Amino acid sequence: MTHLPPSHPASVVAHVDLGALRHNLGVLRRRAAGLDLMAVVKANAYGHGAVPVTRFLASEGVARFAVATLNEAVELREAGILEPILVFAAPLPEHLPLYARHDIEVTVSSPEVARAIANGTVALRAHVKVDTGMGRIGLDPADVVETVRLLERAPGVRIVGFWTHFATADEPDDSFARAQWTRFRTVLKELGGPPAPVHAANSGGVLGHPVALDPGLVAGVRLGISLYGLYDPPESAAPDALRPVMSLVSRLTQIKTVRAGTPISYGATWRAPRETRIGTVSAGYADGYRRSFSNRAEVGVAGSRCPVAGRVCMDMIMVDLGPEGDGPSARKGDEVVLFGDGGPSPFEMARWADTITYEIVCGITSRVTRRYGGAP
Repeated sequence: MTHLPPSHPASVVAHVDLGALRHNLGVLRRRAAGLDLMAVVKANAYGHGAVPVTRFLASEGVARFAVATLNEAVELREAGILEPILVFAAPLPEHLPLYARHDIEVTVSSPEVARAIANGTVALRAHVKVDTGMGRIGLDPADVVETVRLLERAPGVRIVGFWTHFATADEPDDSFARAQWTRFRTVLKELGGPPAPVHAANSGGVLGHPVALDPGLVAGVRLGISLYGLYDPPESAAPDALRPVMSLVSRLTQIKTVRAGTPISYGATWRAPRETRIGTVSAGYADGYRRSFSNRAEVGVAGSRCPVAGRVCMDMIMVDLGPEGDGPSARKGDEVVLFGDGGPSPFEMARWADTITYEIVCGITSRVTRRYGGAP
């Protein structure tokens, strides 16, 4: 882990380990068995920094990217990213010229979207999305054939992808995913075969239920949370285990000794059980360190795990460092590991917050400095 230099002015730093990202990419390439990879860099690359992460993955040979919204795609284009970029969201008709202007691939999610594209005057590359059971966006299977034929006749429109999304790929029971795949294959049969390269498996499909990795039918896979090492906690140090890419660190800004019974932070929800040292850390929910960690989470200080004492504030948290001589040998200015090597894992953080790892890293806010290292 890269530590904060003493002169670094940032209160909280997210360290992004590009070496771990490269390792995960290699593991996933092997799992995908030669299929094309589409890296999902939406939500600021799941909090890791969309532009630097995309640039790095492109340098590692990733040829396609995907984001959630049009503005995310435009941000990448304005940063000089030239590779194909797909926007997952259903487009608004008035935004279609922007897709064309920035050479961004559009999702056809309904007959209405297809008609707007076909009746427009701009050239577009389209990915047809079929809703096989997610229930979010996508064409009803009954509408697919007519919609595809409409797009195939439309001047300037090129279908470059055909896809669906699994709702339960990360669940142990794969029966629903198999039912979705059956619906998808039925649609393909009705079309007489794929109208464009097919991509269906997400991280869960690649790692958990590879029902949609048939190289005779499928061209590629979409990789999101797995790239960042946060799909499943590693059960061992096996070479093919995914590695979390982000660590989050801050500093102790004050240490004081308090008497037994002293209340700490808003609401006085925590009181010192004995005379102890309380360390104040320059991090809070404005940085993405969630309020639900109050009185539940731990941090890493000088090689020890210390509990959060009291409610998380907007800009500060307090931790119980233990009595003098019976806890970490901590000093003002010492680094505090909020998660990562030397502290709790993102998976522990998610359990403490009753959520998933996605929210932990996506919630790291813009005022947190991202630092990149770990790869030449």
